[in-house]
Amino acid sequence: MCELFAMSAGHSYSAQEYLPPFADKARANISGWGIGFFRDGQVHIEKSCEGIFTGDQMHDSFQRLARVIDSRIILSHIRCPKAGHRRESHAQPLTDQFLEHHWLFIFTGESPKLLSYQSTRPVTPEELLAARVFEFVRDVFTAQMATWPHQSLYQGLALAGSNLIREYPGKYTFFLANETVLFAFFNHAQVLLYRPPEVQGEALLLTTVSGGVTGDPAPWHSFTNADPTRGQLLVISGPDLLYHGHL
Repeated sequence: MCELFAMSAGHSYSAQEYLPPFADKARANISGWGIGFFRDGQVHIEKSCEGIFTGDQMHDSFQRLARVIDSRIILSHIRCPKAGHRRESHAQPLTDQFLEHHWLFIFTGESPKLLSYQSTRPVTPEELLAARVFEFVRDVFTAQMATWPHQSLYQGLALAGSNLIREYPGKYTFFLANETVLFAFFNHAQVLLYRPPEVQGEALLLTTVSGGVTGDPAPWHSFTNADPTRGQLLVISGPDLLYHGHL
């Protein structure tokens, strides 16, 4: 499957020590990549349908971005060949604006029926599973917040995740972030969490890559999920894991 990476920090940081190892660990996924981040409250995305590696050479643009990007939130997606998409428009992250925020979204998983979902406000009209997942989650999320405006974002997103796996059974892992908060939802496999010691508690990393993206897997905490009928949700702001719960 595709692989996901996210960094959340209390201040703008670079992920240059972690994005290249992430790419190296995910090098079997050769059909595209993307990096998204925030600057001055606006979303910036760079992505490509080209492979992350040519032989042993990492894509020049990916290396450059890993060096120069600094942001409180950075998301990256490396696409699996099984996804079958060769257009740059199909690469992730995806983005949309709702609930008075700009959002970034990355996804990996499978769902045999969700491609049939039709939103009144599609992220893209193209046949792309990640877009349908994003649209479904956004539509339930925003409808719930409109109905109960004083509830937390967590409560709205928890309902969206629960409805997703109930109405469209499948395997889902997605990261959804605005400029200050990062949500991670999954109902299969695992998500790993790491606190880089060199930034003294000011950042936190998430990934789906087995063993993490450092040389030593031991400091990575693994959240695993064996029951696809129930999901888990992580809520992160800055370097803090604010909440972890089962839905």
